[in-house]
Amino acid sequence: MQSARASVVPKRGEIWLIIDNPSVPNDPHLPRPVVIVSTNPRNRRWDSVIVVPCSTGLQSANEKFHKPIPVGQGGLDRETHARCDLVSNLEKINLDFERGPLGELSEKYMWEIVRGIRACVGDNS
Repeated sequence: MQSARASVVPKRGEIWLIIDNPSVPNDPHLPRPVVIVSTNPRNRRWDSVIVVPCSTGLQSANEKFHKPIPVGQGGLDRETHARCDLVSNLEKINLDFERGPLGELSEKYMWEIVRGIRACVGDNS
């Protein structure tokens, strides 16, 4: 298993499942899909990745911070929202390397997520 982890590097725009969330012990929403938003050079070099979690159960999505991802994009099997307001750093060991990436988002959806992150930090340029 360790060799599989060493040979697979998460890439920007891929959707991965997280199987453990140290920030939320006993998280009932696991496994949860996340979008890798960190750059590929960073992903190769560091033991962590920067991610945006995805949610299927938003009661009222905020169009600035919660970016829709339609069924089929990135290998997702239901309509999902990227929660740009919850961007975080995640150790790679928390990713489901047994399954690997579900798929990859198109550039259109990746740039919407980047715009959502920028809106969250007050960068409206």
